[in-house]
Amino acid sequence: SRDLVALGAAVVMLAAWNLGRRAYVPADAHLPANAAMAALFGAVGAAGGLSWDGFGLRRDRALRGLAYGGVVFGIVLVGLSIIGAVPATSEALADDRVHVTLPRMAFEVLIAIPFGTVILEELAFRGTLLGLLRGRLSTISAVAVCSILFGLWHLNSVLYDDAGNLAVVTAAGTVVATTIAGVGFAWLRIRSDSLVAPIVAHTATNSLTFAIAWAVAR
Repeated sequence: SRDLVALGAAVVMLAAWNLGRRAYVPADAHLPANAAMAALFGAVGAAGGLSWDGFGLRRDRALRGLAYGGVVFGIVLVGLSIIGAVPATSEALADDRVHVTLPRMAFEVLIAIPFGTVILEELAFRGTLLGLLRGRLSTISAVAVCSILFGLWHLNSVLYDDAGNLAVVTAAGTVVATTIAGVGFAWLRIRSDSLVAPIVAHTATNSLTFAIAWAVAR
């Protein structure tokens, strides 16, 4: 049926985009390219029969999603601020990517991360994939499958270190951590009945980490 075709298409698209974007998409085109892919995932989900409710995009649930996501945003903000303020833990935020100018940091935090990363991943995983999987599996099974795929989505970017060596421990740790994060984002989506919740929470974990790491590095 059409939901299975859409589900298969979504998984293939994720794999192809994950493997091909770094090789074939110029760095300065990642943001619009990822935004276009997000729209494409939305189209695939709609073709598979997902309604606004199935995506988690009902307008009357947006405020509820914002509330759930806002709580996570606050928790992440406080936690990262403490980590950054304590010398013994601030080294955990060390990252060469944050050595940029203030305008560039603002662009990354306010534009590139939310619209170039979060929207694509949330619409693809907690929107399209989770919506389609819940039509075929129990909620627990759907969350598990979706979260494992989310973990594997991050494997390609950490499989090798800067010297080109296979980074098994780092890769395994990243997959486990992002799989767990995927479960958390899926729980927010289901609990709030809105995709807004994981979008806000995901933006918090990525954008706030970048911003506070940038501040610590200054």
